[in-house]
Amino acid sequence: MTPGDPDARPAPEVIAVTSKRVKCDGGGALGHPVVYYDMGEDDFVECLYCDRRFVLGDHADSH
Repeated sequence: MTPGDPDARPAPEVIAVTSKRVKCDGGGALGHPVVYYDMGEDDFVECLYCDRRFVLGDHADSH
């Protein structure tokens, strides 16, 4: 893809977190409904609305 490509999309935002349970609202006034995710056995989860990726940091609360 080139910078002028109309199909070009920015890479999804990656957010480091310290808990396996996260909440996403899409950010800003034009976000999306609040959704909650649990990473389970994984160390990341992606929002099904906005594709934000929440990645577990080093000092995680695994409860």
